[in-house]
Amino acid sequence: MTYIPVRFEVRTGSIGAAVLRKGVERVLRGEKLKAGTVSIALVDDATIHAVNKKFLGHDCATDVITFPLETEPLDAEIVISVETARRQAREFKVSLKEELLRLVIHGTLHLAGWRDASGRDREKMRDRENYYIQKLIK
Repeated sequence: MTYIPVRFEVRTGSIGAAVLRKGVERVLRGEKLKAGTVSIALVDDATIHAVNKKFLGHDCATDVITFPLETEPLDAEIVISVETARRQAREFKVSLKEELLRLVIHGTLHLAGWRDASGRDREKMRDRENYYIQKLIK
């Protein structure tokens, strides 16, 4: 059984931890990953900017950062900017719930080895995200 703690540093309205946990669990099961702990931190742009700069050397905010900490068993952290997710939800004309779920799925897919550095890899990863979104959004 995977332990999935969710830390809310930013309000998300009626979106609770259960939907995000369900997203992680579905991807872990679908990608056949056994995890010990996958924590999720929902933060603001300033926080993710600081994390991005400190750990990845990128001087900007982003939507999601995934940190695989251990591999056996999998121990990881997914950090999501709720402010960026809100902007993206408006841009893509989806709900905040769907955008947060997409970001948690995206982060978990990175843990499964999916990459998005090239255009073709991004396309494949987006297809896989859509597969899981369709399973989870009703």
